[in-house]
Amino acid sequence: MDVKYLKPWESELNICIRCGYCYENCHIFKVTNWESDSPRGKLILIYGLLTGAIEPTEQIAEKIFECFYCRLCEDSCSANVSVTEIITDARKTLLEDGFDVEGTTAQVAEDVCSGCGVCVAVCKTEATSLKEEEDGKKKASVDKAKCEGCGVCIAACPSGARKLKEGYKVSREELLSEIRNLLGAINE
Repeated sequence: MDVKYLKPWESELNICIRCGYCYENCHIFKVTNWESDSPRGKLILIYGLLTGAIEPTEQIAEKIFECFYCRLCEDSCSANVSVTEIITDARKTLLEDGFDVEGTTAQVAEDVCSGCGVCVAVCKTEATSLKEEEDGKKKASVDKAKCEGCGVCIAACPSGARKLKEGYKVSREELLSEIRNLLGAINE
């Protein structure tokens, strides 16, 4: 594994004091309650990848790609560690090493995508682009290292071709289910 993107972060990864303030506001940690889903857990995994103490796996890659970039972890970090920048560079490393996982990145249903480019126009991180297919039609494409999973492209897509993996309590169906549960509890 080539750690060229991670090497510049080695000293900052050593600055992290593993206090745990970062996970207090982490949505993904609150959903799963797994240490490896917390910002601190991700940094430990990334440090292990950097030092060679652990080998990359699909499961580790999935953990690294599970981040909504809310940056609440950075706001609460007493050591001022650049958590999201480190995660982005870890994503680049894993993608180059052949790990193409979903995590919280936006997905494109290419069979539904009309190639209108609305998602490209609204993407604040420039993670979405249009690529030309063999038949000459254009389809949306996502740079998974840049995608922050904000969902703007999903909300803007007129053809419904954009989605986010279920399980993070942020999809339309999961939110509607939560609302129904809350309304049901109020009516009881």
